[in-house]
Amino acid sequence: MCVSDQITAKELRAFAGHFATGVAVVTTQSPEGELCGVTINAVTSLSLDPPLFLICLDHKSNTLGALLASGHFGLHFLAREQTEVSRIFASKQANKFETVGYTMGAFGSPLLDGVLAAAECTLSEICQGGDHTIIIGEVAKVHVHGGEPLLYHRGAYAALECERLVA
Repeated sequence: MCVSDQITAKELRAFAGHFATGVAVVTTQSPEGELCGVTINAVTSLSLDPPLFLICLDHKSNTLGALLASGHFGLHFLAREQTEVSRIFASKQANKFETVGYTMGAFGSPLLDGVLAAAECTLSEICQGGDHTIIIGEVAKVHVHGGEPLLYHRGAYAALECERLVA
């Protein structure tokens, strides 16, 4: 018996929603020059040596095909005031970059303005995981700006509202 057959997608979303995540945007440029991007929260640091990050993109994502064809992507961690940026890249709107500031990175991916941090990555490995493609990218360059993160928790945007703990 497969355990996943016992729960619905709605139940899984309710469970997963209790894990607060940062909000990230993945960007790339197709070989034809089209700028693509999507909001994600399935992202994690994978390895320090070599420097790897793991992201997951829905098989239906327009950004996925462009990323696989280009072999590079930008990974951005959004700042707490970038809720609208997250919404734009989560939408199906045609030109997501029309109202969002960016510069082109060294490897050809657009890098968004105002983010906490951005990494320029090259495609290292891909594998399939259910309805998503798991992308492992090697981090080639980082841009760290700092600030407070935009979070997502239980279906809504959130922000840190606590004192920092001293380690």
